[in-house]
Amino acid sequence: MIGFVNILLAGTLAIVPTLAIENTNIAGYDELRHCSDYNRLRADITLEHEKYTDVLGKLIIDNETIYTSKPNHLQNDPSIYRAYLQYRGSKHLWSIGKQRIPLGVGRIWNPIDVFNPIDFSAVETSERIGTESIRYEYAVSYLSNIDMTVAKDKGAIRLKGYFDFADVGLVGIWDRETDEDIVGWEIEGQLMETGIELRSEGGRFYNRNSGEQHTEFIIGAEYGFENSLNLLGEYKYSDETKNSDIGALVTYQPATLWFCSLLMVANIDDHSTLIAPSVEYSLSDEMTLSAGSFFYRRSNDDEFGQASNRYYMRWFIHF
Repeated sequence: MIGFVNILLAGTLAIVPTLAIENTNIAGYDELRHCSDYNRLRADITLEHEKYTDVLGKLIIDNETIYTSKPNHLQNDPSIYRAYLQYRGSKHLWSIGKQRIPLGVGRIWNPIDVFNPIDFSAVETSERIGTESIRYEYAVSYLSNIDMTVAKDKGAIRLKGYFDFADVGLVGIWDRETDEDIVGWEIEGQLMETGIELRSEGGRFYNRNSGEQHTEFIIGAEYGFENSLNLLGEYKYSDETKNSDIGALVTYQPATLWFCSLLMVANIDDHSTLIAPSVEYSLSDEMTLSAGSFFYRRSNDDEFGQASNRYYMRWFIHF
């Protein structure tokens, strides 16, 4: 059970802070005989107002200690993972600060996310560093909304509608870091009554300097069985590199306390591959232990380049 510290400040405008603490340690080893240890102590603070329940403040502070054996190096850095103030009304949502921008529907790749795209080769793919930005969302109707995000050197505007067959979004993006403008889409919905979820995202990329254009997109499908087996597949294509990639993620819970996953990614053109199995065991309600590896088949000139096979163990506890 997460331990909470609730403090009620006296006065008519009472603010209730909620504190949660967690610690993550990831020990790693690769085929080049490099050892590493990453430790993250995280404090998650939520501020809510007793009277103004539509307003929420979030502050997540990390202290990260990173050790690498070659070269022998140890560093310790505090950082802010999230820090934002949010108002959520019946039709309007405002969020200001360092936050995660929800853009794209891909699970292995999301090509239109210019803020913080998925890194499928990371141990913790759910860890997505926040972007300092202002985000606004307006509910046009019960089944559609428009949202806009403005950050340093980049931004996005999206119109999204929820139809009977799928959720469809049209996205316009500008990125001064890469000097690109993007007109893209998001589609996510169920295939008839089969229980198979289909999704796609992508866009037309325009380079302001060269005037060149290219298209990049993904198509994916996902299905979950009653026995907890979940199958996910995605195909990615870019007509700029003329590369096609396929990815598959299989997850299964063989017993109450166990969770297994297998990620496979392959470049169809250069035949480079990544296979990443992992297993997780719940030691208690507050603690999990997991282990996994990343196996590459590659050459110096392919997609994975100099990536080396590596192994890790992850320990996580929250209070």
